[in-house]
Amino acid sequence: MAIANPFQLGKVADLSPEINVIPNQWGIINSMGLFRNEFKSQKTVLVPRKTEQESILVDRNWDERNSVIAGGSRDVLPVVVPHFPADDAITPNDVDGMVDWDSLMAGGNAPITVEKVRMEKMERLRRAHALTLERARAQLLKDGSVYAPNGTVVTNFYTEFGVSRQTVFFDLASTTVNPLVHAEEAYAKVQDGIQSGDIVGDFVALCSSDFFTDLVSNPFVYESYQYFSQTQGTAVLNGRLTAAGLGLDARARMFYYGGIWFVEARGKLGGVDYVTAGKAYMFPLGADSFRTFFAPANRFSTVNRAALESYMFEYRNEKDDIIEIMSETNFVNALLRPQAVITLDKADS
Repeated sequence: MAIANPFQLGKVADLSPEINVIPNQWGIINSMGLFRNEFKSQKTVLVPRKTEQESILVDRNWDERNSVIAGGSRDVLPVVVPHFPADDAITPNDVDGMVDWDSLMAGGNAPITVEKVRMEKMERLRRAHALTLERARAQLLKDGSVYAPNGTVVTNFYTEFGVSRQTVFFDLASTTVNPLVHAEEAYAKVQDGIQSGDIVGDFVALCSSDFFTDLVSNPFVYESYQYFSQTQGTAVLNGRLTAAGLGLDARARMFYYGGIWFVEARGKLGGVDYVTAGKAYMFPLGADSFRTFFAPANRFSTVNRAALESYMFEYRNEKDDIIEIMSETNFVNALLRPQAVITLDKADS
């Protein structure tokens, strides 16, 4: 389609379809449904904890009755919700003399409307909310800490539960050590760390790209899957392992080995890698270990009511020269069984 050429007065030019250049948005953690959302009415959530002890009986004479069963202990873990506001505004300069880009692409020259500017700004704010949530969940998997970069909330669930993050060394460079022994060790540590009574069948390791590549190209893995699994063996040999489950799309790569789903987590969030190079973060699916608590906005209309995931408020001033768009999302991700999340490291550090 020919339109007026804005670079040459009195000339026309053909119009090509628009090319969108946007950062990759992987959404791997959100797509897996790993976290359970809970919409609360307050800014602090109390998580009750009950710890039971094993009681093994010993035999006694028939006239003795002095075995005592140890009782369980209870306490409450307070979890504070951080506040993530993001504001924007519409001014007359946003619409004055501005052509609607979609109209221009269709060969027209209609001016942009306030409604169109509002929609674009709100979409951008909502996208920032979703990316922040994914970034915070990635950080929790990495080290058990709550995402609050300005320090308004300081919480690490390994500290709160009095446990240490365990690491399993994966020797992926050796030609004499079968990495299956490392997978067995990792599987056992996560299984032992669940401690909920749940029977968990799926275990996932989110891997950096170099960890994933070294695993699938390891000679022991390569040789075994040529013959053991035709489907995965073919995928290994042709160099592409597209996602086949866990809610992930075809951009992700997955590999099932040693009872573990290894998932490549490429890309960055806010300039930070999903997974640190050379590492993987392993966790169980379906053990109710991960929750996200949302808190309501600090407004009379929302206080003490069940929260929403995101909020948008709009205000036009009396001078009629600015429309404020005030948004926020208030959440905290909680790791309630930190001992069940471990690090896999291909560097023997």
